[in-house]
Parts: sequence; C-alpha cells; structure tokens
Amino acid sequence: MAVENWTDIGSAEELAARPLSAVKAATTRLAVSCRDGVFGAVSNACNHVGGPLGEGTLDGDYVVCPWHQ
Repeated sequence: MAVENWTDIGSAEELAARPLSAVKAATTRLAVSCRDGVFGAVSNACNHVGGPLGEGTLDGDYVVCPWHQ
C-alpha cells in the first residue's frame, strides 16, 4: 500500500488569483503558475543564480526571473 504525503499550499481560488506565486510545500520552495485555469509548478530558484521565480512574471508559457528577465 502506497503512503501519500500531501502539503496544503493554499486554495485553488487563492492561487488562481495571481498568475505566479511563490509557495513552500514542506521544505521545497515552488513557483506556482496559473494561466487559463491550468496550474503548473517549478522550482522557485532560477537556474542562473537562484533568483526567486515566484516573484517574476509569465511570458506565454515561460516563467521570467525578476532578477534576469
């Protein structure tokens, strides 16, 4: 039997209110996006220098780092 571990990161309505949000699930920091009612999640740290992606913007299907554009 599989054990499922869930972490509440907020309501769908709350997360859908902004196109991009920074959240923490247990010890993992995520950038959660919502576009046209579809959610996505990636690491909150940009690959370049660890910028906070959840504080960035969405450009089409891309998360834009606030530090590097």
